[in-house]
Amino acid sequence: MPEFRYAREELLKAAAERKGLTVSAYLRSIADAALASEGFPVDPQQYCLVIDGELIATSFKPTKDDRGGEWLPVENVDEPGPFNPATHWRLKPLPLRLDGDRVVRVYPTVPKCQEYA
Repeated sequence: MPEFRYAREELLKAAAERKGLTVSAYLRSIADAALASEGFPVDPQQYCLVIDGELIATSFKPTKDDRGGEWLPVENVDEPGPFNPATHWRLKPLPLRLDGDRVVRVYPTVPKCQEYA
């Protein structure tokens, strides 16, 4: 953990552990929640260029494509079910896939146990 003077350091560690996060990830989530509550966009949308059913490229800032492609938003999905950081591990995402008119990035989730640690 970075060195800083804050009287609630142990509380931050405990709260982060309860959510299954590092302290820095927990602090970012708190900051994101505060910004979102004030109406600021905090989650940048990733897009994927699709040409003739083929996934070409991804970008956070899609540009005009001369080849006639379409930029579709990438949707992140947890499988086999919803992710709970207290009881699940989120594994490395599978390759992007085209699912009808949407691009999906699947994050496999597994129960927390020694087998996946």
